[in-house]
Amino acid sequence: MTAEATTEVETFPGPWPSVLLEMKDFVDLWFLTKRKHAATVRIFISRTLVPQASLQPHVREFKASLANIAGCRVVLKGTEAAAHKIEIEYGEKP
Repeated sequence: MTAEATTEVETFPGPWPSVLLEMKDFVDLWFLTKRKHAATVRIFISRTLVPQASLQPHVREFKASLANIAGCRVVLKGTEAAAHKIEIEYGEKP
């Protein structure tokens, strides 16, 4: 029997690149407090808030900091939204 996936969404309007610390803290706390099994963590960086020339090395370091999420796929994408966003898709732990 497979459980249906649920998605939790949080937005982050903070300044670049310090907003990445807030986003990392959110992901870490989510995994510490939830008794769920995340399948995918999608991270959207707002193109409105961050010019492409300002992305690196911050995005590379942020992605590396998330590499230790066991059994989970992390996807980084750009978005035209006015804020950065994290979507965590999860189901019950087996």
